[in-house]
Amino acid sequence: MIRFNAGAPLVQKERRMERMAHAMGPASAQEIPEAVRSLTERLGLPSRLGELGVQRDWFDKIIDGAMADHCHKTNPREASREDYRAMLESSM
Repeated sequence: MIRFNAGAPLVQKERRMERMAHAMGPASAQEIPEAVRSLTERLGLPSRLGELGVQRDWFDKIIDGAMADHCHKTNPREASREDYRAMLESSM
């Protein structure tokens, strides 16, 4: 979701990624996804949905829930069903 939202006009206008990088410690906004991945690894947390038992045949139900969630409407960048599917797939 970080990479997906990084290009949203409001995120760029308000320099949210740069502000997040400042708060997190990476040298640049482009380093945030790697910093989150590294933190996840250091904490010993699963980094892939498949590690949590998520199966691809659940995607439609997960996407239905995401589309109905109020966070979908307030996200800085509008996500389509295809966007959610791509995010899920890349997270497997």
